[in-house]
Amino acid sequence: MLLGLGVDAWLTRQVQAMHSEIIPLLTNNAMLANQHTDPVSGALSRAALDRLLSEFSTRHGQSKSAFALIMIDIDGFKAINDQHGHPAGDAVLRTCAARWRAMLRESDWLCRYGGDEFCVLLPGTALHQARVVADKLMQASRELIRVTDHAQRSAEVRLTISLGAAACAPSEVMNATALLAIADRMLYQSKAAGGDQITAIATTQEIHGQ
Repeated sequence: MLLGLGVDAWLTRQVQAMHSEIIPLLTNNAMLANQHTDPVSGALSRAALDRLLSEFSTRHGQSKSAFALIMIDIDGFKAINDQHGHPAGDAVLRTCAARWRAMLRESDWLCRYGGDEFCVLLPGTALHQARVVADKLMQASRELIRVTDHAQRSAEVRLTISLGAAACAPSEVMNATALLAIADRMLYQSKAAGGDQITAIATTQEIHGQ
């Protein structure tokens, strides 16, 4: 589902071109073909994320377009595993990933960072637009998830997520890996404040301590 984020036609073509060029990078040999998808969640893998971050850094310097990252953590995920079993936890990861992908544009990338943490890469996206996306991801996560627990009984899981977002303006020189670190710090601010919330920052604010 496309979000109305105001990306103009030229930038859309640029993003689509980047998308078509990165896919072969992720699938150009048997090893990468196995690595680029996370087998549990169905999102892109951490190995794919690392390649995408490198490519984003290069593309940002060439196109001078904005881009943003969102880090996601499922609140209390360990309790889901403990109460319902790890297969149920895996089902929650798959369901969340599917719901989140439905909230994103075709040009966006959802990757599993590790455990119950995910990363969303948003080309051509400013901070206020990333906030809109983050809110949609949060709302989608609140819908009831039905799982089968370790005793083969049907169970209902309700969860919340914490999010951290960071965005880089077209005029800024920013390595995508550094931007990821900023988004990760924003995520942990959300977690420290009790979870179920979004913390977002522009890189200019981070740099100047605002």
